[in-house]
Amino acid sequence: MTRAAPLAIPPVLWLLAFWAWPLLLVFSMSFREMDSVTFEMRGFTLAHFAEVLTDGFHLDSVWRSIKLATLATLLSGVLGYPAALHIAGMRNPRLRATLTLVLLIPIMISLVVTGFAWILILGPNGLLNQVIQGTGLVGGPLQFLNSESGVLIVLVYSFGPYMVINIVTALDRVDPAVMRAAQVHGATPWQAFRRVTLPLSFPGMLSGGLIVFSLSAAAFVTPYIIGGNRVKVVPLQIYNAAVTTFDWPIAATLSVVLFILAMLVATGVAKLAERRFAGWLKVKA
Repeated sequence: MTRAAPLAIPPVLWLLAFWAWPLLLVFSMSFREMDSVTFEMRGFTLAHFAEVLTDGFHLDSVWRSIKLATLATLLSGVLGYPAALHIAGMRNPRLRATLTLVLLIPIMISLVVTGFAWILILGPNGLLNQVIQGTGLVGGPLQFLNSESGVLIVLVYSFGPYMVINIVTALDRVDPAVMRAAQVHGATPWQAFRRVTLPLSFPGMLSGGLIVFSLSAAAFVTPYIIGGNRVKVVPLQIYNAAVTTFDWPIAATLSVVLFILAMLVATGVAKLAERRFAGWLKVKA
């Protein structure tokens, strides 16, 4: 045991008390029966999992949560990579710090405040509809509120910065001499990007994608505010079961299902990427 080991005791105890223990309680509650009058937990049953995994309404919510999280991750990567490439290539430290601060604004501001601000932007008379109608492509306002498209836009805005930050961090570790060597050997800018920059930044894309996916799958505030409780996702179902119908075992079961699915998807994607892009990851090493 090193001298620094005692310093790890407080955070470990904090995680055990405020993360591991509540999680164990949720897992336990998903297998318990609850008296609807006294709210006492008794016995053990698998009926809650059978209900969630066979009910079309719950399965539709699970599918929608995974779909929105996947789309948010892909869009964050496509839109965030050029921004990360630009920030990483800046030579002016002050300007780079300013752009980084602007990038962090969605993370620094409460999701509730962000959600209500986006209501004004995505509304029938909002800025986005005004711009779209100004192009003459549509004759009337598009419906972004109470729709999956509106929720997806705000998810990308809210969690996309995590993707950019991770990609910038990966790009900062790229030795400029590698790019110069590629140019000396006659590589075009596109070839240098495809065969040097992109592989070396892939670990940042992977870690950023996992963060965005996990946060988007568990998002509650954005679907609630932007979706107006009409875009049914698992976090909303958990809230309704726990607060509206007081069916805590079902709420716990939905939480466990979402947790397991998110972990399986994240682990599966990481393993698949490790096998498919093993050469890229070795270049990073």
